[in-house]
Amino acid sequence: MTEVLPYAERERRKRTVVSYAIALGIYALLFGAGLLFDLFYPQNLDFSNKTLIVNIQGPVANDVGKGSPVEKKAPEVVVEKPAPSPQPAPKPQTQTATKSASTVPAATASAQPAPSVPSAPAPSKEVESTAVPAVSVPQEQATPWTPGERGPGSRVSSSESSVLSPGEGQVPWGTGEAVRITKAERGNSVETTLGGSSETVGQNLYVPIYLNMPLPSVVSAELFNAIPNEVIPPSTLVSSAEARKRAFLNYYTRSGSSYRLTNAVPLEVREKLWEMLEDAGYDAGQADYKAGRSLNPVVIGFSVTRDHHLRGVELLQSSGDSEVDASVLYGFKRASFWNKSGDTIQGRFVYRF
Repeated sequence: MTEVLPYAERERRKRTVVSYAIALGIYALLFGAGLLFDLFYPQNLDFSNKTLIVNIQGPVANDVGKGSPVEKKAPEVVVEKPAPSPQPAPKPQTQTATKSASTVPAATASAQPAPSVPSAPAPSKEVESTAVPAVSVPQEQATPWTPGERGPGSRVSSSESSVLSPGEGQVPWGTGEAVRITKAERGNSVETTLGGSSETVGQNLYVPIYLNMPLPSVVSAELFNAIPNEVIPPSTLVSSAEARKRAFLNYYTRSGSSYRLTNAVPLEVREKLWEMLEDAGYDAGQADYKAGRSLNPVVIGFSVTRDHHLRGVELLQSSGDSEVDASVLYGFKRASFWNKSGDTIQGRFVYRF
């Protein structure tokens, strides 16, 4: 016999069952809402701390830093030519001899009979059918590699050789388009090479390098007394002769009939002193720093960014004199370049004595 529960207990159990049913319904509703949300509003995956491997089909060309890209030629289509038909076998020479003999007058033929010419054996048909001339097939020319951006460690091994490009090794310097600017000054020559076309890169300011070179150690008194006023044509006086001589004596001291260099001249002051000496008649082409010496060409590597800044200036070949090297570097850095290529271009500067 089943025991009858009191009314209060039956209501408590009823409320418990309803509570569990409501909780399960709410969980099911939330789970279904989450699935719908993920379906219609997918989340972006964050791979910032993960490694991705991407396979790219086909070669990737590096067009950075060349200034002006080199046009890539389409590969030539080689069409095989049909083999030429075999040439007919040459006729025996007896027929030619017979014809030539028939044209000779009778008297001559009777006096000197023509010698009989042995007939050449006719070539066999097997040889004619197998002899096919060789046909030369033109080979496709490879497109030359063009140096990319001059990165850290890239060097020019000498003034005339090649560029060391990371991952490519030594490559010829002159590959691709280039702008070459040459100048001559006081017996020295200047050559600037820029990697790009003349429409995309160039030089807009050049300061003569010789104005930064070491000054002569001895200057004659006649030359010192001949220092004139500094005048801007036609007649604008900039500095008097006396003022220029006083500035000159800050570095030179009178010694008998000449003036000797006693104080080191800073690089930024040398231009003014060289101008004084040249105005007085000094021949800078026969300057002391190179007289009787064999100086190597100074080679400088550099880069010009797309915002026209000079970067990566590096001495690649020394003249053999550290003071001369410092003078050339200082004078080169006073120049400025323009670059419209959109990339960083590389350059080389050579100063020969």
